[in-house]
Amino acid sequence: MGETTTASLVGGTPEDHAALLALHHDYLVANTTYDWETLQPIWSAAPEATFFNLNGHTYNGRDHWTRLWKFYGPNVASTYWTPYDIGGVVGGDMATVWCHRKTRRKWRGTQPPPRDFHYEDDEFTSRSTLVFRREDGAWRVVHAHFSEGTNTPRPGGV
Repeated sequence: MGETTTASLVGGTPEDHAALLALHHDYLVANTTYDWETLQPIWSAAPEATFFNLNGHTYNGRDHWTRLWKFYGPNVASTYWTPYDIGGVVGGDMATVWCHRKTRRKWRGTQPPPRDFHYEDDEFTSRSTLVFRREDGAWRVVHAHFSEGTNTPRPGGV
């Protein structure tokens, strides 16, 4: 699988950085095959945990997200979501890790995909923000936000 590139995390301890980046990597590996079992100790079980998926939908709680991955697993073939431009902020019991990611995926389901969105094995870029909270001494993701990235010119030349 891919390796996490150099990250720029601000605040926190070296131990926090190592733990957060290891979880970030573990998530990306699990995301390659929609391995919902590996996801369980990474995503928080807290009822307030909320995840914004690249498909445009909001998933409330880890169980809701798990159902999504159980659907995607047999229907989508994906490559590793290779991260770059990794950054973040660590403070106390909260941390945020963000990055850009590149991957390829292909729809392999028997029914058409629910949304035609990068399922033709074309490489595409997305952006990821994971918000972690320390729960019982371990970091867990309580919020994720994924969106499509682009390399087109920025509006207004900014």
